[in-house]
Amino acid sequence: MKTQPSFSYSQSQKIANWGCHFDSLTELKFAISIIDEYEFIRERVRIFYDPSNLQPTEYLRSNYRRYTPDFLIRHKTTGRALLIEIKPRAFEGQPQLDLRKEVAEKYIRWKNYDWTYKVIFDDEIILSVEQLEDFKECRRLKSKSAFKLWFDQYNRKLDRAATSLFTNASPEARIRYIMFGNAKQVGGWHQ
Repeated sequence: MKTQPSFSYSQSQKIANWGCHFDSLTELKFAISIIDEYEFIRERVRIFYDPSNLQPTEYLRSNYRRYTPDFLIRHKTTGRALLIEIKPRAFEGQPQLDLRKEVAEKYIRWKNYDWTYKVIFDDEIILSVEQLEDFKECRRLKSKSAFKLWFDQYNRKLDRAATSLFTNASPEARIRYIMFGNAKQVGGWHQ
């Protein structure tokens, strides 16, 4: 029987420009790897479920549990949406991941969303040469102020490299697109 591997996350870093926290550098690495092709929200989807049958519910009761996947991403061109859990490879085969997958897939079916649930292991996150250099530079930083300065510079670089679908839209329009798709229907799509 496998035991839960020990893994400690580094302290969360608030990334104000992307409006989210990252629990680990692995999650930041994932965000860097997808930023050009995907819109994303972090820890926005909270799934409440009954642990006896893993059925999702709208109502929170004392014996119910909550599962919050790491990311919901939607491809800027194809519109394909993925509900993502990021884990170190050491977690592969753990019963906890099977439970999370079942809970998430039941939730997706229950809500009739067009999402697909996926676990991404740390060794599956592939960065381009340029992204890798940026990530290595980020990893070398120790202070919060140095990290903030790096992130502001990185964000400016991204702003020149890729135009968001939502340059003139409210944050709510971006979230609606990621959640439900079809930017033309949710408003604020920049072509």
